[in-house]
Amino acid sequence: MQTVNLYKRLLEKIFEKENLNRKDEIQRVKKDIEKAEARKSNLQDLILDGTITPQDYQDMKGKVDKDLVLFKSKLSGLMDQPSPYKTYISKTVPMLENLTGFYKEADGRQKGKSLVASFPKNSF
Repeated sequence: MQTVNLYKRLLEKIFEKENLNRKDEIQRVKKDIEKAEARKSNLQDLILDGTITPQDYQDMKGKVDKDLVLFKSKLSGLMDQPSPYKTYISKTVPMLENLTGFYKEADGRQKGKSLVASFPKNSF
């Protein structure tokens, strides 16, 4: 039982580092969104000041709007995506704590998968 708890804590530490990469990516995308929104605001100032033509404004605004949609979509995907590691830990570790019970309750297909995972082809 102590071995399983140690394994769980070790996995949580390893997976937390991986989750930091996801958090960093979220911050990068948020900065990209801020930058694109600032560009859009600057374009509005340029058109109001008469520095650029309406056609140039439309062309540049279209590109900025497209970038904003892509960035926001990417951010939404990153935010909605639960950490697969927490799901893995919450489902796998309890199974390890009661491996005998899991095996007894499993159907033939699950038992086969368990045996293949435990004893790969090249292990003999």
